[in-house]
Amino acid sequence: MSVVRAEARRRWSLVAALVAVLCAVPVAVAALPVSSAGPDAQALRRLVLASADEPHEGLVETRGSLGLPALPGLDEATALLSGTSRLRVWYDGPRRWRVAQLLAAGERDFQQGPDALTVWDYEREVLTRVRGRPAVRLPNASDLSPPALARRLLGMAASADRVSALPARRTAGRTAVGLRVTPAGDTTTVGALEVWADPETGLPVEVRVTPRDADRPALTSRFLDLRLARPAASAVAPRPAPGLRTTTVSAPDLLSRLASGTEERLPDTLLGRRALPGTPSISSVRGYRDGLATFLVAPLPGRYGNRVHRAAVDAGAPAVEMPREGTEAVLLRTSLLTAIVVLDDTDDRVFLLVGAIRPDPLAEIARELVS
Repeated sequence: MSVVRAEARRRWSLVAALVAVLCAVPVAVAALPVSSAGPDAQALRRLVLASADEPHEGLVETRGSLGLPALPGLDEATALLSGTSRLRVWYDGPRRWRVAQLLAAGERDFQQGPDALTVWDYEREVLTRVRGRPAVRLPNASDLSPPALARRLLGMAASADRVSALPARRTAGRTAVGLRVTPAGDTTTVGALEVWADPETGLPVEVRVTPRDADRPALTSRFLDLRLARPAASAVAPRPAPGLRTTTVSAPDLLSRLASGTEERLPDTLLGRRALPGTPSISSVRGYRDGLATFLVAPLPGRYGNRVHRAAVDAGAPAVEMPREGTEAVLLRTSLLTAIVVLDDTDDRVFLLVGAIRPDPLAEIARELVS
């Protein structure tokens, strides 16, 4: 019996040793030295901005700690920035890709084709085709992959912002070279934007956005695994299951519906910030460029606007001083995003202003808007 027990112990010792080795492999891979060779910071920035044609596929993890309150009709967008999400990405090119947001009860797919974006909600068994390319829409899961997020934020950065190199690191088993953008002014809430990318193609593999005066990022997106190759056509454009409810829309979410359904015309400049180019038919929801402090202004119609204002008040949002009677405003603030909801009783209007901008300048912008 002692011989049997000894043999059993030996077998289990081998199993335990094997498990220990397998568990140690990811740590060992992450600890491997990485080469710092690669383009300088400015060259890497240009390479990243030019990487939109690079095919790839992989698994992405995003983490947001913004803690945004749930506002009516905006909860799906705010939830993306206030928790952990997993995304599976198949990218063939700018007009042909698919991003699957992995959910507890299924997934939600965003599939871009040459002519339309298709949103496939597995749980609800609904397929929605979006005609054209809306000038204004809420962010969705496809905007948070490292390549999409990095190119958008680097494209917003001002020419005066400081760009510096970061040590190379290993992400998704690959050596990646990095850069940091430090805003030159003090208007934005962003303290640092950090991007690591493949040194040859410029494809971003990891993004970190850290608030001003903070030690930890409030938003991260990184590949957990990555293949730099063209994905299979069947993965980019799978065939929907028969029997799905199918709808076709030109406005895929609440914000884009507001843009097409509100006649309020916003000014071309606000406190010296010029409006971003849009389309002739979209003047009711506008973005205003100010580097990483770029912000959005949206008129909210009727009862819906009052619901948003009431939800912000109920969430404990403090009041913002406004220039005239009959106008109320409240402030919603997180480490990265600032929002002000303005209720103008005299003209029966509600405005939402939001961006990665500090509260004081956004309050000045709100006061100019209603005055």
